[in-house]
Amino acid sequence: MRHRCYPAILKSCAIVGLFAYSSLGMSQTTLNTNLQTTQLCIAGHEPTLTVEIADTFESRARGLMARESLAEHAGMWFVYETERPGSAGFWMFNTYIPLDIAYLDEHGKILTIIPMEPCPSIDAQRCPAYDPGVSYFSALEMNMGYFDKYDIQVGATIRECNEGE
Repeated sequence: MRHRCYPAILKSCAIVGLFAYSSLGMSQTTLNTNLQTTQLCIAGHEPTLTVEIADTFESRARGLMARESLAEHAGMWFVYETERPGSAGFWMFNTYIPLDIAYLDEHGKILTIIPMEPCPSIDAQRCPAYDPGVSYFSALEMNMGYFDKYDIQVGATIRECNEGE
């Protein structure tokens, strides 16, 4: 999953993203294995989430692109230094896994959850954007249906687990 660029610079972003992807020399199965991981906890949700942290432009741009699977309690946490506008959504270009995305406020409270289908187009401009419609500070991508399956709703708070949790 990649963060969406604004339409005026979409082609440039796609070229930069494809260049970064090809220049890394990574296969589909080893993408993002170099990212730092952390455990996230949700009150009332027993298993902890193991997430890769996408906190740089490059890691956020690459996201979960070209992944063929994602473990059940695994995901990617997109972290930003500043608040993102509600029009700065995500898209599914070159993303093969159906995902849910939860947009979070500065305290980790879920503001909205949106299901996202993979985009089959080879033309990035034909991929829909999944805008949250609210400002956010981070976003959490999990397998599609994860939040429903575990009854994780808008308003729940996601936080980094304390050691031993």
